[in-house]
Parts: sequence; structure tokens; C-alpha cells
Amino acid sequence: MSLLPSTLLLPQQTVAKPGAALGLTQAAAAFGANGLLVYGRSLQCSGMLDAILGETPSGMSVRAWCHAGDEPTVGATDDLRAELRHNRPDWVAAVGGGSVIDLAKAAAGLADAPEKTAFYQTNNAAIPPAALPLIAAPTTAGTGSEATVVAVLTDPARNLKQSLRHPSYMPKLVLLDPNLLKSCPAATVAAAGLDAFVQAFESYTSRHATPFTRALSELALVRIARALLPLYQGNSEAAADMLESSYLAGVALSHARLGVIHGLAHPLGARFHVAHGLVCASCLPACLAYNRPAIQRDLDDLKARHGLDVEAQVAAWLSAMTLENPFAGKTVDDRDAFIRETLASGSTAANPRPVTADDVSALLNAIVA
Repeated sequence: MSLLPSTLLLPQQTVAKPGAALGLTQAAAAFGANGLLVYGRSLQCSGMLDAILGETPSGMSVRAWCHAGDEPTVGATDDLRAELRHNRPDWVAAVGGGSVIDLAKAAAGLADAPEKTAFYQTNNAAIPPAALPLIAAPTTAGTGSEATVVAVLTDPARNLKQSLRHPSYMPKLVLLDPNLLKSCPAATVAAAGLDAFVQAFESYTSRHATPFTRALSELALVRIARALLPLYQGNSEAAADMLESSYLAGVALSHARLGVIHGLAHPLGARFHVAHGLVCASCLPACLAYNRPAIQRDLDDLKARHGLDVEAQVAAWLSAMTLENPFAGKTVDDRDAFIRETLASGSTAANPRPVTADDVSALLNAIVA
């Protein structure tokens, strides 16, 4: 087995230090004098938006665009694309959680594309190269979107949650600033951290994993296991560990893909509008039991070398954070469509154990039991 993925795609530059976000506009000058900064409301409420814009160099113009909230939709992406075409910037920056980064990533990538965003989700259409360079500064430690070529979007009209991906979607500059996590609500810390942990685990056991990606996934797993609960409980000293671990998990999953947990999580999230990390955590026990014949050696190895019992760790977090399975007792009315979406997912295709329609149905039964 090759040590490296066949193609290695990384952000052009990553700066990881407290205060890194305050240098965003100065660093962006390398891409041009006109920019658009996409942000979430929490950035404005914390005062960080004004602090970042206050460092804008003389002669540079930066407009700000507020993401309305919730998961990014194809409609919101089309709105942002229209803004990019109307007032063409030299670069786009995303300072926010995974939703903000995915929205900006998709809009910057498709700024000049001829069709609406929804067309590129489901028509197997060739996605054109990104039209504008992207800068990403995450304010949550979760999706790792700042280190991937993927933008996950929902289409409420079709109950669809699906990703767009292109090699050129990789951000040119990533700023990992633990100070940006200071105003992150505890519920967001929990959901984002669970997502990061499950992503690290699934990329570790993916059938496409390489020694390179497994090393990153393993490091992320161990660090998140140590840092998530302290950060949730208000210990800001854990922020850097969580932020960097989420980034490493993003690099790993971008090359190794994930597994059936994420294959199930997207259609579940689209239908029930539950925080993605909690969806993943709720799917983990059933999916881990299903995959155990294929990954028992990995589970034993993690426990022997790091004292990490993956299932027990997630259960302990859910108890400590008083989070319950939001799908218990729920019914998926369009089960056949749900199964098709799960089987069509690239994450499901990367699962360490092959997955059939009957397997998806059984997993769904276990999740909603």
C-alpha cells in the first residue's frame, strides 16, 4: 500500500495561532484589493467581525455578507453567487462554522457556472473549477471544511442533503485561531465536536484510508477524546487542540472519505433537521456494530495503545452533555428514497464493510428503535 493518497490536496497555507484571524485582510492582499467576507451572526455579536475588518489595510475594500443561519441551502448559495457576479471581488473569505464555510466555498466555486446550484447536485454535471480563491477561518471545531474540497448543501424542496466537490475548492489560506471559539455556545461545541470525532473515526477505518490519512485520523481521535469535554465545560485551553484536530480530520476525510454513518447522516439530517454531529453520534452504535467484523482489529488497537473505546467514549459524551437520540420513535415515510440516497453516497461506498439495501433498512430500524 502506498503511504500517500494517489493525489494529495492541501490548503496552500495554514496559519495556526491565537490572533491569526486578525491578520485575515492583510494576508488576503496577496489575492487582490477587493474582497467579500462571509460570516455568521455569532461573529458579529462577539465583536470579532469588527475586529477583523478593523485591520483592513489602506486601499483594500472588503464587503461583509451575513449567512442567515442553519445549514447552507442551494438557494442561499444562488443568492451569494448573484452577489459575487454583481460586485465581483478578487477573493472570498469565510469566517464561521461549517455552514458558513460550505456556503462560501460553493458560491466562490460556482460563481461563474451557467446553471443553478441544484443542477450540480444531482445531474452528474461536470463542476467547473473554482472561480475565486477562498480563505477559511473556522469558528467551530467540527466539520473540517476548511481542509476539504467538499461543500455540503441542502435542497429543502427535494429533502436532499448532498455534497459538491472539486479539487479547486480547497481553500488557499486557512486561519486556525482558537480565539474564534471563545464565543461558541456549548451546544455547538458538542455537536461540532461529535462530528469531528466521528469523521476522524470513519476516515480511520475507511476502505480508502492510507497510512498517511490514518496517522492524521488517529491523532485527531486521541486529541478530541482528550479535549472535547473540557471545551464543552468552558475550558478555553482545549480550543486549540479541538480546532487543529478537526482540521486534521478534514484533511484525512478529504482523501480517505468516510463511511455509512455519514451515508445515513445526510438523508437523516435533511429530513429531521437535527445538528449534524448529533446525527452522526446517534448513528454510531448501530453502524459500529455492523462494521465490527471488518474493524475489530482497529478498535482493539485504539484501545490497547490509547485506552480509547470509541463506542464508550461517545456514550460518555452523550451522557455528560445530556444529549439523547433524536430519532428514537421516528418514522421515515419515504424509506425507499432514503435507502437509495444512502447507497448512492460516496461515504457509504467507502465503508469498510459493503452495504446493501437490506443493511441500510436494518441500520435505520436500529437507529429509530
